[in-house]
Amino acid sequence: MIKYLRYILLFVLLTAFSPKAGAQHFIGLNPTEIAALMKSAYPQFKLDRNAVNHDYKYLKYVDKISEQTALFFLSDKNTCTYVRWMSDYANLNDILGMLNSNYKKSGGNSWTYTHKGESYTVKLVEEEWYFTVTYRKN
Repeated sequence: MIKYLRYILLFVLLTAFSPKAGAQHFIGLNPTEIAALMKSAYPQFKLDRNAVNHDYKYLKYVDKISEQTALFFLSDKNTCTYVRWMSDYANLNDILGMLNSNYKKSGGNSWTYTHKGESYTVKLVEEEWYFTVTYRKN
């Protein structure tokens, strides 16, 4: 039963995280807007205030159910400049399916999309114990 619950939550997460769902795009938002969007679109994610890195200004959200972490990197003006989504390999096939269906493939593990006339790149990088998906403005 717990296994099925995990898949249902992952499906909800992937559906909400796609640009077609309208809730995905965090770049350009301030921390208050990010918090509101995370609360409504990803209620299973909780803000993690325990991690501190003095080299970067960011918000860290963690979902322990599907073993995912979302980092929102902020500029000096306090707006999101890019998003890094880290996940356990158990979610890789689902994430790849979502990326392939919602973005234009641009080679290897890269995709592109347009939001409000601006171009963005999505890159998936496979690490040793986890993988990351990074969203950046071109």
